Amino acid sequence: MAGWGDDPVMAELQQAIAGGWQPVRISEDSASGESFDIVTVEKDGQSQEFRSDHLAFHRFVEGLMEDHGLSYS
Repeated sequence: MAGWGDDPVMAELQQAIAGGWQPVRISEDSASGESFDIVTVEKDGQSQEFRSDHLAFHRFVEGLMEDHGLSYS
């Protein structure tokens, strides 16, 4: 998992959510030997994925899971 500091992917995800995109799926990818959190958001029939191995992103995802009743799929 990547270290501390700012995560530009998390900032993009936060902007998307503020713009009306809704988190609909959270998954994890560890096939490459590193663990990545993946958040899928949807708005108006479109979807986007945000993927990061940053610690701050992981903590943000934990909050999204709680706030939106999601779990890892």
